[in-house]
Amino acid sequence: MNNTRIPVTILTGFLGAGKTTLLNEIIKKHKNYKFAVIENEFGDIPIDNELVVDVGEGIFELSNGCICCTLNGELSQTLLDLLASDKTFDHLLVETTGIAEPDAVAAAFVTDPVIQQHFRLDATVCLVDAHHAEEILEEREEAKRQVTFADFILINKADEVAASYLEKLEKQLKQVNSFADIHHCSYGKVELDLLALNAYEAHKVAQKIEESYHQEHHHAPGESCNDKCSHHHHHQDIVTQSFIIEQPLDILKFRHWLNVLLMIQGKHLYRVKGIMQFKYQEHKTIIQSVKQMCVFTAGDAWVDTEVKSTKIVFIGKHLRRDILEKQLKNCLA
Repeated sequence: MNNTRIPVTILTGFLGAGKTTLLNEIIKKHKNYKFAVIENEFGDIPIDNELVVDVGEGIFELSNGCICCTLNGELSQTLLDLLASDKTFDHLLVETTGIAEPDAVAAAFVTDPVIQQHFRLDATVCLVDAHHAEEILEEREEAKRQVTFADFILINKADEVAASYLEKLEKQLKQVNSFADIHHCSYGKVELDLLALNAYEAHKVAQKIEESYHQEHHHAPGESCNDKCSHHHHHQDIVTQSFIIEQPLDILKFRHWLNVLLMIQGKHLYRVKGIMQFKYQEHKTIIQSVKQMCVFTAGDAWVDTEVKSTKIVFIGKHLRRDILEKQLKNCLA
């Protein structure tokens, strides 16, 4: 795949979380970058203290060299329009509306072959308002999907709440999404470089899956669970089910089953991530779902000292462990 592809960062978060403030801070921090910014709803120019110097074909050029456009219609077409323009840029930022589901935005970058030739999805960053996060996560389905899909979660206005509450909130967010790194910020100001998270690179995905398994004890389908073995956790109706499978799987059986599962239960199955051991393959296969599709990526080769096994995690609403376990057994080679 072309390594010169334009990296993409998706900024998501519920209404009032501070996405536009974060967008401004990112642009201020990276003065040497030329950004393209796509907004679901354009409205006012979201970049502070900059003047529009040119308007054409729905693309707004700003005096700092950045360009902005509003998302009218299909995202894929908007991306093609950007590529067809004579504007050059180093990084694409997509700011979603507060009620948008980021997996639908990400799908264009990981499933469309034409878009994949030019763009590389780097990460989805979710901004959470420390004051209202608990309440919103309880009441709003969109907020749950935003958190579960995020690769990186920023708790905004963290300095304005008690440390004990912040610790409790972090635990709740980890229950909803065990893969995302969680950091704090104050009104969008963050020291970390949010433009180079590389969340979709195979080795990074594998690393996050391994980390999640080191945090808890798991077992393979068919094994009994003792007191030390935690095989799932949940936040209200969101459940995480994790499996370790030592026998190799049949890739054709697994692909077919997972495609059917995502097609039928995609609305309630938020994330699937896994390091897969398929029969006759010398390399690990990294899988992760985006919307109702699953992306398969070649990982590192299995090393001699490594115990070969599949480690797979499902995050969604009301997931039945016994059914997933039975269906995974049917995919064994």
